Amino acid sequence: TETAAVSLSNPANVEYQVVRTTLLPGLLKTLQHNKSASFSNGFKIFEISDVVEVDLEHVVAETVVGAKNRRKVCAVYAGPTSGFEVIHGLVDRIMTLTEVSPEEEYVKSSARADEEKFRVSREGWFYTIAELPADDAVAGTYFPGRAAVVLLTSPNGGTRVPIGTFGILHPEVLANFDIQYPASCMELDLESLL
Repeated sequence: TETAAVSLSNPANVEYQVVRTTLLPGLLKTLQHNKSASFSNGFKIFEISDVVEVDLEHVVAETVVGAKNRRKVCAVYAGPTSGFEVIHGLVDRIMTLTEVSPEEEYVKSSARADEEKFRVSREGWFYTIAELPADDAVAGTYFPGRAAVVLLTSPNGGTRVPIGTFGILHPEVLANFDIQYPASCMELDLESLL
């Protein structure tokens, strides 16, 4: 499913005519403007902020387009290596802090399965990670075969719902922002976790 942008009818200036649906471009611009900084130990940045999504369920009138704010977290690691393991670890850490347990199959594939019995978690809240489908709207952002989708099961819905993605950024994406180092990123919908 492609993410539609929300267009403002009376923007402050033409640059802000469309509101952002993802936090990633802002972080990549930050990396772009800090090219002179040392990346030898890796460069880590993050942002927690709102994005705006089309909300067709709550359209007030034909002239008022339905839209809603969603709180997201996005992080980027750039350095001598892609840092995929750093970003993957961050995803797991966020899930731990929001008291969401990994599904049993996900735990079995982890080297730290013994630690899971000590995890504090909310009842009925689970997550797993699966390979990002090649036809996903954001698949082009990532290096093919090096991206994942985070799936959440909560007591509210009971079914797996995608709440974010992470992976190694595609070289074309990095080139568009004139970033010379390999990089990985993650973006999660925080509201789904709260």
